[in-house]
Amino acid sequence: MSYKTILVSLNEVGRLAELVAATVTLARETGAHVSGRYVVPAVQVYPSVGFEAAPQVFEGNRSFFKDNGARVKQAFEAAMQREGLSHDFHQVDARTPVIADEVVSSGRVADLVIVSATNPEEITGVERDFVEQTVMALGRPVIVLPYKGNATLSLNEVIIGWDGGREASRATFDALPLLKKAAKVRVVRIDPQKDPSLRGSVAGADLAEALARHGVKAEAQGYPTDGQDEGQALMRCAADSGAGLIVMGAYGHSRLAEFIFGGATRFVLNRLVCPVLMSH
Repeated sequence: MSYKTILVSLNEVGRLAELVAATVTLARETGAHVSGRYVVPAVQVYPSVGFEAAPQVFEGNRSFFKDNGARVKQAFEAAMQREGLSHDFHQVDARTPVIADEVVSSGRVADLVIVSATNPEEITGVERDFVEQTVMALGRPVIVLPYKGNATLSLNEVIIGWDGGREASRATFDALPLLKKAAKVRVVRIDPQKDPSLRGSVAGADLAEALARHGVKAEAQGYPTDGQDEGQALMRCAADSGAGLIVMGAYGHSRLAEFIFGGATRFVLNRLVCPVLMSH
């Protein structure tokens, strides 16, 4: 298998350079066609609060994205043409104020979707739970870039966050085209000593063996939490090794459970140290 179509969501205008750079890297590695999506959301209408009050209409997000459309298109197309990559660009006039709806709709015909995390400390015009909505509804693998700092995507070392679950399995095999090109892949099981079924075995060795049959240079290891939760430990592991990509499942529990109790997915999305490929 290989990626033939990569869709990149370009609405995080403040991270436009990082989004375009990551897309170029992936398209060069895979030879895929790149589809740029830029959504101009509909106006937000708030219901009236009394018998006399008229509904409140907010056009700020729509105006912002309309005003930046030409700049986004120019930056995206210039980069694609400079690299000689097959591409198209679509500015979508959305039917709703929710940008994720349009990204999900168009992303379902792509092999891979690239987005940027949304900075919870800034108002960017993109809904705060954009990434969560996209990952949960899309049905395709999603690469999420950090919302600040270094967003360079590298295949020199890739870490797979492995817990033996459905979501982790889906993400791993969704990532195969990239794992095959990676110089090094590490299958990381957090605190394997807590699972009685793993006693006497190397955690993740069965996955590393399966990946080797695909030509993936993979090794397996356990990694301690040292009192941190699993998401923190995985981020520490990636930071310590200088990994350029993390592969992990998203929302192994319900979103409500993760919201109430926390979870690896929520922590990783809020504290990304490098790009992460997620599948649900």
